[in-house]
Amino acid sequence: MRKLVDDVILQDAYMQAMQIIENVGVRFECEVVREFFEKRGARVDDDKVFIPRRLMEEALGTTPKQDYGIPVQKRVVAATPFSNAPFILDDDTGAIRRCNIGDAIKMYQINETSSLYECANPGCADPVDNDAPDQFVSQVAMALKYSDKYPSIGLRATNSTALNGDVYGSARRAFRLVREFYDVWDKPVMTQGICPNPPLAYDRECLDNLCAAIDEQQAISIFPCALGFMTGPESIMGTVIHDFAMSLAGLAFVQLKSPGHPVSLCDFSTISNIRTLQPNYGSAECVFIQVIFYELCKFLSVPCVICGSYGDGTAVDYQAGMEAMLTTMHPFSLTEVNEVWCYPGILAGFACGSFHKAILDEEMMRYSNRMLQGVEMTVDSKLPELLAAGQAAGSFLGVGSMNTYRRDNYLTKIFNKWGIAQANNIEKTNLAYNVQKVLESRIAAYQLPERSAAQKNLLQPYLPSQCQY
Repeated sequence: MRKLVDDVILQDAYMQAMQIIENVGVRFECEVVREFFEKRGARVDDDKVFIPRRLMEEALGTTPKQDYGIPVQKRVVAATPFSNAPFILDDDTGAIRRCNIGDAIKMYQINETSSLYECANPGCADPVDNDAPDQFVSQVAMALKYSDKYPSIGLRATNSTALNGDVYGSARRAFRLVREFYDVWDKPVMTQGICPNPPLAYDRECLDNLCAAIDEQQAISIFPCALGFMTGPESIMGTVIHDFAMSLAGLAFVQLKSPGHPVSLCDFSTISNIRTLQPNYGSAECVFIQVIFYELCKFLSVPCVICGSYGDGTAVDYQAGMEAMLTTMHPFSLTEVNEVWCYPGILAGFACGSFHKAILDEEMMRYSNRMLQGVEMTVDSKLPELLAAGQAAGSFLGVGSMNTYRRDNYLTKIFNKWGIAQANNIEKTNLAYNVQKVLESRIAAYQLPERSAAQKNLLQPYLPSQCQY
């Protein structure tokens, strides 16, 4: 079995993470949370909580486990476009601006018109022209209006987006809205992403969102996002162990407060570029961090995923394509991971989204899945007959099977495969033209999901005025 880290090092890394939780401590910037830990026997000093090993092991004992041994076809799958990008690249002019409601609607149209995507999320984060009273709940309401896919929300309520700055109340209203919309009350209907604050801290906003998800019994994904040599240690292993300790501390709170609560982990950390003080996401180092973190989770059977399609540039170019492909396929060469989840369209390390890159990333994912699919290895007993017929005809065009050809060959409709025969095919070989045509056809094909009158009426008070009725 292919692994980047052997079991001895994994055990050592796990033990060091436990020592950090117990002896260095994790900041929980909420008195109620600290009091909860203290009542369970944890030592508290100012805003730091020192979680004893027995509590951590109790929490791990009730965490729902993932069976990593089930054999499945490896694949690349899309979560949603852009992740949570607050800026949009204008693909025609190259200008970067704040996203708006129109961008958010367009993003859902792209999301809904491809089977590659499996979730709904406000990928265009906090639109600048959102006039709803509660801007966080409004973005969840938009996901319910424009998408039929499972709400997996990476965005969280903040002091600036929650009604009257009530972060906990806003987050809980969003969960209630999803539950009432689907009329499902006995199981999670939404996953809330929680990003701790490195180094080793959970701030008040983070904990308010976390507590709301626990109280409403919704699934939780904890994903640290540290920058090596800035908000995390300078070494790759140091960053991973820091992230794992921080994630386990959050998992401990969830499980001690609500045993058996569905929790998954993911790592969005990377090294920092010390020359620019910017994150390096489109890099092999970013993938190394994710894979080591994944193998630590697998070591404990804690659910975890690896993500890809990152890009650090602010243009849809060779760099963007190379970085997206690198971060998508590299994990499969390092470890026995079955899936890599992508956020097509990401640029500038999650800060910016591009619709053209989203379409190109989708095509990259199709190529990746073709690579992962492999080759049909069956020896065809009729091959001698086929060769004889092809030899007689001087070609296989009239005697071969088009179904077999399509099974063994992926035919792109976007990338330039015309070779030097381009003179009479200018439009077909113009990548930007092809991408724009696909984008326009997808938007034209989008149909607003059917909603009952009760569902429509439920959403109206929460939606931005541009999206009502």
